[in-house]
Amino acid sequence: MKEWQKELYILRLNPAPPRKDDFQEYIELYFAEKDEKYFAWFLHYYEPILNTLAMGLVQRYAMQGHFLDLKDACVFGIVRALQSYDVSSGIPFLTYKTRLMWEEIHEYIRTMRNGFTIESETVYANLRKIMAIYNQSGGKCDDDTVSKIAKEIGLSEKRVREMLAGGLRNQSFVDFYVRYADEDSERSREDVTSDYTFEPCRELLHTLQHDALFEAFDSLPYREREVIRAHLGFCESCHTTKGRKNRKQTFYEIAIDHELSSAEAAENIYQKGILRMKEK
Repeated sequence: MKEWQKELYILRLNPAPPRKDDFQEYIELYFAEKDEKYFAWFLHYYEPILNTLAMGLVQRYAMQGHFLDLKDACVFGIVRALQSYDVSSGIPFLTYKTRLMWEEIHEYIRTMRNGFTIESETVYANLRKIMAIYNQSGGKCDDDTVSKIAKEIGLSEKRVREMLAGGLRNQSFVDFYVRYADEDSERSREDVTSDYTFEPCRELLHTLQHDALFEAFDSLPYREREVIRAHLGFCESCHTTKGRKNRKQTFYEIAIDHELSSAEAAENIYQKGILRMKEK
């Protein structure tokens, strides 16, 4: 196995631990028995997902050579989430850990990414605002755009030009190509995760919006969360809408599943939950 291939399997245990149907089972066992081996088992089977995430980040942010560090940032965020997670809350751990994991990812990118040194969280926040205004202005670097950004952010035009230049340098797209052994055999397979339609600022804003949305969702009472999830048809663990299990349910079906008096009662719970989320 080549040196870079080892980075794909640093969390792998040998022999492989017992496989559970749901990642949540490992976390519940960890808290029930206060045994760290269950968290190690969780990471063993969750590692392929971390690999995919880290590979995508390397390509998206042009951070070749940072794969393992980005993967470590993900793990550190997961450990942070584990320390504050309440297993009795009813919130799946995979949902709970998302915001904290992405905080660690963005902190690493802020301090280590190539092309522009971002010395503080305040500067990083300003850079995000600058790139957002730049893209909303049609991607122009003319004097009017720079003046507009400087006025809105409260920085000098000279500083805006420096930060804008750094931000634009980081919008380069690089192929990330890897060949590695299939998990169940020695046959090799290819994974190409280049995306030439990717726009870092838009993706970052989407991530922040996603985190805010599901933070509001997780704050809802259990019944409101379940009704909203069932009616919109997304997975409670990973939030995807793909797969037959995530079929959208009518209010009538939800009423039956949750033993409610009528479809109207289910819809009222749904609307109340949506209103709570909008307020938050």
